[in-house]
Amino acid sequence: MSPPHLPPGITPNLGGGRLFSHFTNAEGVTGITRIVGDNLEVSQQVIVRELLFGQGSNDYLAWEPGSIFVTELGIDATERQLNDIGVFGDKQNFAIQFSEEIAFLSNGIRVRGVMPSRSIFCIPGNTILQGTFLVTRVR
Repeated sequence: MSPPHLPPGITPNLGGGRLFSHFTNAEGVTGITRIVGDNLEVSQQVIVRELLFGQGSNDYLAWEPGSIFVTELGIDATERQLNDIGVFGDKQNFAIQFSEEIAFLSNGIRVRGVMPSRSIFCIPGNTILQGTFLVTRVR
């Protein structure tokens, strides 16, 4: 069964609190969501019900080894804004979004500020989240 595709202009209720994005490439989105990222068109959005994060591999400002970087920057973030927080190249192509409420209240995962003034946050590596999440092909 393929994930539900959203009509343009419709945003699902992702829960309360701050909205965080994890930017990644096609391979990353496939590993985290189990959908084939390359099958999405630019600007296409789908809902997924589970996120399976592995160990992070970017140690730039890592809170602890294997941390997964997330940001309050959304799908409208510019390439420069993403470069400024250490997200480069094809890792800017997809955004996986979740709310702080779903992460903490439903899954017990606390989003920690690494450098909140630059919108750099993290969650632990090997995090599994269940709920409603939005995947967008940005570029």
